[in-house]
Amino acid sequence: MIVVNDSEANVAEQEQKGEMFHSYPHIIGLDHELFRLNDTPITDECQYNALGRMETYLKVQNARMLGFQTNKGSYYSKKLSFMLDVNANNAGDPFVNGSYTMNTKIMERAVLDYFAHLWHAESPSNPANRESYWGYVLSMGSTEGNLYALYNAREYLKGKILHREQNQQLPCIRSSEKDGHSANTYIPVAFFSEDTHYSVGKALRMLEIRTFFEIGEMEYKGQCPITSDGHWPKKVPCENGNGGPGSVDVDKLIVLVEYFAQKGYPPLIILNVGTTFKGAYDDVEKVGNLLKPVLTRYKLHKRTINYTSGKSDERTGYWIHVDGALGASYLPFIEKARDRIKEHIPKFDFSLPFVHSIVTSAHKISGCPVPSGIYMTKHKYQITSYDNTEYIGSPDTTFAGSRNAIAPAALWCYYASTSDEIESERAVQMQDMAKYAETKLKELDQESQHYGYNLWIARSPLSLSIIFRDPENEDIKRRYSLSEMKLQIDDETEPRKYVHIYTMSSVTKKMIEELVEDLRREYKSKWMPK
Repeated sequence: MIVVNDSEANVAEQEQKGEMFHSYPHIIGLDHELFRLNDTPITDECQYNALGRMETYLKVQNARMLGFQTNKGSYYSKKLSFMLDVNANNAGDPFVNGSYTMNTKIMERAVLDYFAHLWHAESPSNPANRESYWGYVLSMGSTEGNLYALYNAREYLKGKILHREQNQQLPCIRSSEKDGHSANTYIPVAFFSEDTHYSVGKALRMLEIRTFFEIGEMEYKGQCPITSDGHWPKKVPCENGNGGPGSVDVDKLIVLVEYFAQKGYPPLIILNVGTTFKGAYDDVEKVGNLLKPVLTRYKLHKRTINYTSGKSDERTGYWIHVDGALGASYLPFIEKARDRIKEHIPKFDFSLPFVHSIVTSAHKISGCPVPSGIYMTKHKYQITSYDNTEYIGSPDTTFAGSRNAIAPAALWCYYASTSDEIESERAVQMQDMAKYAETKLKELDQESQHYGYNLWIARSPLSLSIIFRDPENEDIKRRYSLSEMKLQIDDETEPRKYVHIYTMSSVTKKMIEELVEDLRREYKSKWMPK
């Protein structure tokens, strides 16, 4: 039996003796030594001891998880434990069975059809119907969906082929000189807001898609149309800056897009339906409606792509991707409960004809036990796969080769056990809990302001996120898994340090009240006279 002593004194002693992985951060509640792997087997007793400690640690953290968009109220082990004993793999296209028969693609298709209906896309998925949807269940979270969407958008806007030639080669686009287009015709330029998830910037870098900032600074230095000095911002500003709700400044976005559209660049626009920190919603419908005359004016609303083979196709000269990591699984049910919601409920899905792709996470609203998500577009926007992949008996249309088969099964279990009515009620309850948390935190803020200490409480419209001043207490932040962010507000000399909470369906009033009491004790040490 291994006895674990994870006191700070013991940790320091072990580090001095070099008896643990001293280069790794210490995790309170766990001991690295319990999990060290050697060249000999660990006894069953020691394995169960280590697993027991991990189970306890995860359950403790799970019970107080407030800082991330994770639903802790879903349980899958009873229905899906059998999947841990089979090597299931959804390799290849979800709509082609493939050679690897141990898969859950039949469940994946049902889940995709469900989301197609939720997002007003034509279903079932059918290559013969170019307006019908195509998509797949992700093996990572929405980061994979964003990466794949931007890859597809890049190839589409570069004029890459939408079908395969008989010789199986991917022909290049005809040169811009022969097409009579500008030199920028096949150079996509990306636009995304200050509150966009970091995965978008990472994906753009990986795919070598240039942003409006990069092109502006290199080709049109000092000519930015939205700044007084012509300096190009790195990202599209949000409404009222860092002190605002976190949604993109639509008017400034349109001005920026038009600047590049008139020079022939096809715009690649990333919009958010639930930003990571503030939970804000970009007005996708307004963006699309204001873009329409701009795109039409510069012949980007549609264009003909000519191939070296002599074939051609017609497509849009722009791409709008919606990152709905949280909101795309949640807003449809708020819409179904609109008679109980006072705020404006923004549209974002395929009912808007200018939306090209959408992604959402599966481990947030549905509480999928592994990171996953849904990526969806339409067949008419889908770029041909790079290779025929005869080996797996399926087109290589997804980002990953081997794909997680547990996530589609978990998603199927979740949505097979619910209804629109149940999900709408949950969505309203989450809204009510967000309002309750906002009220309790503002009450605490009123107390603190008597002593001149502002907690900076803020909540964007319809958001499940409430942001507030960082308590700067590591125990509290660890206890509730609070994530942090620094925001520079207006002309303040130092950036503000914020944390936030998310009121997912598993969050209770008791959890909020316990957090507020812990914060009260910590803040009092800062605002009370010494």
